[in-house]
Amino acid sequence: MDSSPKGIDVDGIIHEYEIDVESTSPIRVRGTDTGTKIFKVDRQDLIEELYIVDTERGRRIACHPHTVGEELKALAFDAALEAAKAIEQLTDLSKMDCIVFENVLRAAPGYELQAAFKELHGGRRFRDVWIRPRYERPSYRGHDEEPSTRLDIVYEDFEALPCNMEMTVLKPDTEATGKTGQKSIERIVTKCKDAGSRIEKIILYGFISVPGLKRISETAQRHDIELAAFSIGNITDLAHNGYDMTVYGVDESYWKANGKIRKLGSIVDPSTLERYLPEFVPGSDQPGDWSNRQTSIYITKEKKEPGAIEQHLQNSIELIKSLKRIAGYDEWQQEIAEKELQLLSETLREH
Repeated sequence: MDSSPKGIDVDGIIHEYEIDVESTSPIRVRGTDTGTKIFKVDRQDLIEELYIVDTERGRRIACHPHTVGEELKALAFDAALEAAKAIEQLTDLSKMDCIVFENVLRAAPGYELQAAFKELHGGRRFRDVWIRPRYERPSYRGHDEEPSTRLDIVYEDFEALPCNMEMTVLKPDTEATGKTGQKSIERIVTKCKDAGSRIEKIILYGFISVPGLKRISETAQRHDIELAAFSIGNITDLAHNGYDMTVYGVDESYWKANGKIRKLGSIVDPSTLERYLPEFVPGSDQPGDWSNRQTSIYITKEKKEPGAIEQHLQNSIELIKSLKRIAGYDEWQQEIAEKELQLLSETLREH
């Protein structure tokens, strides 16, 4: 692969971080925007129906943690609209009479997937169920640091779940370790059995890691449920803390725990990688604290609370500063990090 016009050694980065650029192939999806690219991922260790949705809006979300609030909402909706078109055409969704959105609180509604489908279908009705798994202890950048940390369901509402029906479940969320996804799926399966219903297929959408996808795939297989997944931009490795999901870079949490450098890559199309490299801070977390990037977040199906935008911005500043100290950035990477730090600081002052 040739170096980019800005002099970035793309081949060198692919080799250094063991980025998988060989497993993607482009797929045409009718009606998508000119800049949208959809890729099929073919890897024997992953599910068959695995896709990447690369949009300019998704890229802005992933590369720029200073993107928050109403700007984030608008970008997430536009990205979800492109994903919804892909989901429609690449799965059997249109054949299903019953489609259920499993709203995993607090993050899922912020992906705007249901709003995107409503935009496409107008009056078509989707059933909503709600669930809120929560770690017993605060879990920001620490999902795997305490193996004994329990994940409890602190709220649920499955009243809209239909009886005696076959259904497809749409489940937007951030899938890092996959533990929240696993818990949510196990619960809806139990509720379906109680109602005499059956889940035929689950469709994931959001930022997705390889370990998280594998965990959810094992759960789906155990219940004889088909699984499809549509990931934003790439499919990541997972940092030592079970939280950070980066395109490529140094695992900052592994350095803090062990004092050693561990490098992370992702599954990404070469064309996508070339578009990310001039904007992405190596090692940074693409979704960030997704809930706290939002102006307001659901804590039940009817009640909202403000997102902690300031906390997200401050956490992002601290992470990038730490990465700058340990990652050995090249000059062009330093420039990207400095620019994002400036934008984060400006946004923080506005909030």
